Amino acid sequence: MSMEKRDRQNLNLSLSTQITPSSEEAEHQGNMVLQQNMFPNRWERIGLAAKREGVMFDNLLTHVKVETLREAFKALSSSKALGVDRQSKKDYGKNLEANLVDLENRIHKGSYKPQVKREVLIPKANGKTRPIAISCFEDKLVEWVIGKILEAVYEPIFITNSFGFRPGKSAHDAVKAAYYALKDNQRRYVVEIDFANCFNSIPHRKLMKVIGKRITDRRFKGLIGRFLKVGILSQLKVVNESKTGTPQGSIMSPILANVYLHEVLDTWFIEHHTRPRNVMVRYADDAIFLLEKAEGAKALEKTLEVQVRKYGLELNKEKTKVIYFGKDQYSSFDFLGFTFYWGRKRRVRGRQLMIKTCKQRLLKKIQDYYSWIKAIRSKERLKKIWQLASAKLQGHYNYFGFWMNRTKLLYFYQQAIYSMFKWLNRRSQKRSYSWDKFCRRLEHNPLPLPPEIKHLKQLGWNPYV
Repeated sequence: MSMEKRDRQNLNLSLSTQITPSSEEAEHQGNMVLQQNMFPNRWERIGLAAKREGVMFDNLLTHVKVETLREAFKALSSSKALGVDRQSKKDYGKNLEANLVDLENRIHKGSYKPQVKREVLIPKANGKTRPIAISCFEDKLVEWVIGKILEAVYEPIFITNSFGFRPGKSAHDAVKAAYYALKDNQRRYVVEIDFANCFNSIPHRKLMKVIGKRITDRRFKGLIGRFLKVGILSQLKVVNESKTGTPQGSIMSPILANVYLHEVLDTWFIEHHTRPRNVMVRYADDAIFLLEKAEGAKALEKTLEVQVRKYGLELNKEKTKVIYFGKDQYSSFDFLGFTFYWGRKRRVRGRQLMIKTCKQRLLKKIQDYYSWIKAIRSKERLKKIWQLASAKLQGHYNYFGFWMNRTKLLYFYQQAIYSMFKWLNRRSQKRSYSWDKFCRRLEHNPLPLPPEIKHLKQLGWNPYV
């Protein structure tokens, strides 16, 4: 599965203290910060308890209270899409304390029920769409707190090579882990897997059974269950009952999927396929297995489908395969938008493990940029368009900007420039620019070029540094 935006709200609310001019107030706030640094907060306390072997959590609902809901309110962005009630953060905050007290009471009395989610369809690289479920703002508050609790409970037991939607980990970390596991040519077999609609296929009953292995608080699990069962309002204005899945777009969807896939893949791989040189790298539902021997790869592929079906999931058979990835033979595979392949070393003999932007992803990014400039060309002033174009280019470089990928970065830049020249000349019936005039504008108001190789992300051996 390609790595389109699978964004979640930030569950890590940093502590910021504003010092007032009053020295007494400043001293008091300083003491408060010192105390908070000396003693673990509620999330750290849950995490410390979770590290103990065999611990079970039977009273987690007590953490869903006004204080944590207020923390969620501060952490949630005001720019996110609105739910079916069209209530924004600003609207909810007009009577914040009363709203939070009422919400806490309803949760603990058992009368709280999440509202239906609003469906939005996001285009995918293969031409299909990905359904995103948008919650109402009040429901987002509760989801944030539940997600924070689950993160504290499960983060201590997640494996090192699980990178998806975890604090302090990123897709770049997963790419680097895969790169350094492969670069010495000791793991010559790659089992590449692809789930068929993983997030929307997770069976609710099996998921709750997995959660029940560490959490016995029935009321807290019941609250999670209400969110799983809530209906989704389609774009045809029909409410579809949610029988399976943790809908993408939900704040707690990533952590629920991680909990489930930890059981389905991570624990299973460690128990049945761990060898000194066998490695698994997973980012959410994108996973690859890097193995030393052919028989091990074939055995894993054979048992993997049985394991996945046991938990109610399906693999995309066309994209699930064993690849021989030794440097003595040309082969490649895609992972998180990058193509891994063996390229020629520069300035020395031999071959080196390289990565580049996946062809499908690059074409999709170019098409997205083309469609964007076409749509916005007459809606914004030229200065604003230039700022947005610069931000889009920089965002592309930030994700794909490894030193060995600079050629693909330049190609994206060139295509972006051609798209802008074409569609800015169609802002009206009169032609706006000749190519020379457009180039002169670029000289005076340049769009960001890809950084030089020495300023891009380093990976492996760089002959230019």
